[in-house]
Amino acid sequence: MAGGIGWMMRWLETLAIGVFVYQETGAPGLVAAITAVRFLPMLFLSIGIGAIAERFDRRRMLLASLSMMSLSNLCLLLLAASGNLELWHIAIGTLVSGLHQTTEFPVRRTMLGEIAGPDGVAAGMTLDTMTHHVMRIVGPATGGLLLQHAGMTAVYACTTCGFLLALLLIWLTVYRSGRKRSAGGFLSDIAEGVRYVRNDRRIVGALSITLIANVFGFPYFAMVPVIGAEVLGLDAFRIGTLQSADAIGALLGALVLSMLARPRWYGWIFLSATLALLTAVTLFGLSGQYMLSLMCLFLGGLGMAGFAAMQSTIAFATAPPEMRSRAMSLVAICIGMAPIGIIHLGLMAEWLGAPMALMVMAAEGMVALLAATLYWPELRAGLPPHAT
Repeated sequence: MAGGIGWMMRWLETLAIGVFVYQETGAPGLVAAITAVRFLPMLFLSIGIGAIAERFDRRRMLLASLSMMSLSNLCLLLLAASGNLELWHIAIGTLVSGLHQTTEFPVRRTMLGEIAGPDGVAAGMTLDTMTHHVMRIVGPATGGLLLQHAGMTAVYACTTCGFLLALLLIWLTVYRSGRKRSAGGFLSDIAEGVRYVRNDRRIVGALSITLIANVFGFPYFAMVPVIGAEVLGLDAFRIGTLQSADAIGALLGALVLSMLARPRWYGWIFLSATLALLTAVTLFGLSGQYMLSLMCLFLGGLGMAGFAAMQSTIAFATAPPEMRSRAMSLVAICIGMAPIGIIHLGLMAEWLGAPMALMVMAAEGMVALLAATLYWPELRAGLPPHAT
């Protein structure tokens, strides 16, 4: 529940900020830059967070991160209510949100995997993914509605209340980790995790696909406000519904996965879902109509569901218990590479226009995906015996 609320607030804020910045500046590159700021902490801090999570109480770390988010959004609410909100304030708030996401991803998902146990980890990760996608349906549309009728003050009032509720839920959660605390030094823990992952071709391959999807696939969402306003001529609320379309596809895909996916298929699901995502981005760039764009993003959501569930499942289930937080942190680092793709997309959008930039980016991703599939044949197999 806390994860779902956090995701709703994040997508609500992302949509509202994207539309607000584009309305204020008319610059696709600046929209992309503000979006990229969110991912910078994941790029630079994730591996350290994973090592810290092996040494300290994960629940307390999550409580501290949610407290930081509640305070940050309260400050932005006060600035918006007083009429003093500026773009650099929004950028700082987005950076703080990125810090929270960097902590939340390895800490809460590792907690979830430990609670679910070896037999339930895939179902647990899929359920978490489903919760995420439900909130991605609600979040952008709510953000667009709030921005359109009440401005950024209402947006930040909603996010402040949401993160306070998530904080309360984690405070009430009873959690005991069965792992042994790391006895090594902080830097040695990081080095040990990197050495282990480097020697496991299945995890390295999964990290590579995660990197490809986050550099060449997921950055498309930074251009949804631009295409919605510039190409399709939509208002803030309908841009929000456009960004919710892939979440509907992702929810449906996650429901199907939770019922039908088997460990021996995980690799193929992972690769096929990534290809579906990149194909949908290409079609979205070609589409110039609202309903057709909705259908393209729905297809992208189907791919997104398989990708998101499998990236965490493969990394978590393949790694031994003492390495799981660090393996999940390396997943977060690959997710944190998204700013490279977002800035790349933003620069191309300034030069070629947003639709053409999306198509070029997706074509680059397809080439990289083909190379990774050939280089890491382990990805086409299921999980190793010890993981199942």
